[in-house]
Amino acid sequence: MRKIALLMDGWKRYFTFAWPAGILERIHETEEEVSLYIFDSSGNWSHDKKYNEGEYNIFRLPDLREFDGIVLDLTNVEAEPVIKETVERAAQAGVPVISIGKELDAFYYVGIDNKSAMAGIVKHLVEEHSCRRFWFIMGSEDNYENGRRVEGIREYLDGQEIPWEETDFYYGNYEFQCGVNGFKHFQEGGRPLPDAIVCANDNIAVGVCEEAAKAGYHAPEDFLITGFDNFDKAAFYTPQITTVSHVREEAGYLCAQILLRAWQGEELPRFHYTGVEYKYWESCGCSADCQRQDREYLKGQIIYQIETDGFLEDIISLEYELLKCSTFSQMMNCVLKCLPSMKCDAMYLVMDPKMNDFKRRTEGSEVFMAEEETYYIEGYPQKMVLEFSYEDPEAVGRLKLRPGQMEVRELEGIFPFFDCQEPGANFLFLPLHFRQWTIGYIVIRNAVYLMERQYLHHIMGALTKAMENLNRHEKLEWMNERLSNLYVRDTLTGMYNRMGYRKFAGKLFDDRRRANDLLILFIDLDRLKYINDNLGHDMGDLAIRAVADAIKTTLHEEGIPVRLGGDEFLVICEELPEPEVTAMIQEIRHKVERSGNEVGLCNLSISAGYVITDKESSKKLEDYVNDADAIMYQEKKEKKAARK
Repeated sequence: MRKIALLMDGWKRYFTFAWPAGILERIHETEEEVSLYIFDSSGNWSHDKKYNEGEYNIFRLPDLREFDGIVLDLTNVEAEPVIKETVERAAQAGVPVISIGKELDAFYYVGIDNKSAMAGIVKHLVEEHSCRRFWFIMGSEDNYENGRRVEGIREYLDGQEIPWEETDFYYGNYEFQCGVNGFKHFQEGGRPLPDAIVCANDNIAVGVCEEAAKAGYHAPEDFLITGFDNFDKAAFYTPQITTVSHVREEAGYLCAQILLRAWQGEELPRFHYTGVEYKYWESCGCSADCQRQDREYLKGQIIYQIETDGFLEDIISLEYELLKCSTFSQMMNCVLKCLPSMKCDAMYLVMDPKMNDFKRRTEGSEVFMAEEETYYIEGYPQKMVLEFSYEDPEAVGRLKLRPGQMEVRELEGIFPFFDCQEPGANFLFLPLHFRQWTIGYIVIRNAVYLMERQYLHHIMGALTKAMENLNRHEKLEWMNERLSNLYVRDTLTGMYNRMGYRKFAGKLFDDRRRANDLLILFIDLDRLKYINDNLGHDMGDLAIRAVADAIKTTLHEEGIPVRLGGDEFLVICEELPEPEVTAMIQEIRHKVERSGNEVGLCNLSISAGYVITDKESSKKLEDYVNDADAIMYQEKKEKKAARK
C-alpha cells in the first residue's frame, strides 16, 4: 500500500476541500493501492502569530521519508520559515513532490497558469471593450498566485504599450473588505473612475461593486469590472461578474495522476496546468451566456442555512456539555454524542504524555512547571499516548486492522498504528495546541466530507477551548494544593513542619486514640552541631535529609512524619507490636548509616525513643511526645557516656 502525504493550509478558517477530493477521485477510479494522509493547519487564521505557530506545527508531525509521494499546498502559508523548513524536509524525503498553486524548489507544479489567465482577462477588456485606464485591486503582495496574476497584467500592458503606474495597484487580501478598501483608496486619492477595475478574485469584485454603489456608481454603466475564480457570487450577483473559471478538484486529480505515473518510472515535465474557462458576463458589458438558476441556487442556500443553523445549535450544546467533562476522553465522547453529523469511520485523540508534567516535583522542593518548559513548540515527542479511540464497528472490517492494534496505548510516530490496507482510505490530522504549545493531535478517518462543510474549525475551536480550560482548572487546583503543602511542609526534607504537626498530628491523635493505641516515636540526629561546626552546614543538611529519607521510606503509609526543627524528628502511627517497632527503628538506623557513608559522613547515627499511647488515659499528645523525648534523651546520654 503506497502512501501520499498532503500538507496544506486552509484559507483563514476554511478547509481546502478540493485537493483531497480530487486526489481521492483519481485513486477510487481504478482502486489503486494508495492511501491519503492529510495534515491540515489554519496557520493564517489568527492575528496571534503564536497561535498560528501551533497550527503550523502539524506539518512537522509526519516523517516524510515514510511516504511514497508528497503534495504541498503552501500558497496560503504566511510564515516564510515554515515554507522553507517544509520544502527542505520534502526535498530530503527522496520521493516525488508536487506543489499546488506555488512554484517551489524543483518540485512538480500543479495549478492554473495564473499569469496567462489574468492576461487573458485584461486582453478581453482592451481588445473587446477598448479599455485603456485601469485600477487593479489585488490580493497580498506576498501571495504567489497573486504575484503571478500581477505579472500577467504588467506583461500584457507592456506588450500593448498601454501605460501603467505602481499607483494603479492596490494590495490587500482575497476578502470582500479588500474590494471595499481598494475602491475607497482610489476615490479618496482623487483618482477619476477608470475604464475598468481588475480584481484578483470575485470576493474583491463584489466588495468594489457594493462600495461603488454607495457613491452612486454602478458596473457596467460607469466602469467595467472583472473577478477571478468563478465563485457562486460571480454568477448570482447583479451584475454577473466576469471571471475565470477553473475546477479546483482537477488539481488534486492531476496530483494523483502525476504520482501514479512517476511511480511507474515515467519522465514527466515539471509544470502541469489545469484548464481555465473565461466567463465574460454582465460586469464587463458582455451578455451572459448562461441562464441563471436563481430558484435552484436560492433553494440550495436555504437548505445550507438550515443545516448550518442546526450545526451551530449542536455546537452550542457541545460547548455546554464539554463544561461538565473532567477528562479529555469524556470530551471526545461529547463530540460524537452532540454532533450527529460528525459521522466518520474512526476518530482518535493522541496526546503529549507530558500533559500532566505540571504535577511533577523535584526532590526535596516544590516546582511549578511553566508551559514553555513542558510542551513542544517545534515538533512532537518521540512517544505519544493514545488517549481516546472511536471506531465504527462496521468500518473495522473494511479497515483490516491488525489483531490487537486497538490495545496500543503508546505510539511512536504515526505508523504502524495508522496503516490501512483499504485502497483510497484517508486520514485527516488536525493540530491540538494551547497557543504555540503543542499538546497533541486529532485523527479522523474518512473526514473529507467534513472539510467540505467547513464544520471542523468550529468543532476544533470548541474542543481546544474546553481542553485548555480543564487544564488550567487542574493546574490551579494543583498549585493551591502545593501552596497549602508549602505552608505545612518542611522545605528541606518534605516532612511536615511544626505547623503540619499541629494541623495533622493532633487530628490523628484525637481521631484514633479512643479506638486504637498509637506509636509515638521520637528520633534525634546525633552530633549535628559537631557536623555543622567542623564540616559545614551543607553537610549538616545532607545529614538531616538522610534521617528524613530513612524515616519516610520505612514508615507505614498512614503514619505522619514530622521534623520538629533542627535535629529532632517525630513519627506518629498506628501501634505496632514491640518486635516490629524495634525492627523499624533498626532499619532507620541502618539506612541513616548507609546514606552517611555515601556522602562521606562516617558513623552517622540517631538516638530514638518511643511510647505507646493508652486509650484509657487522659494524657495529651504533648505528654506522650515528652515521654518519648525523655526515653530518646536517655539513649543519647548513654552514648555520650560510652564515648567518654
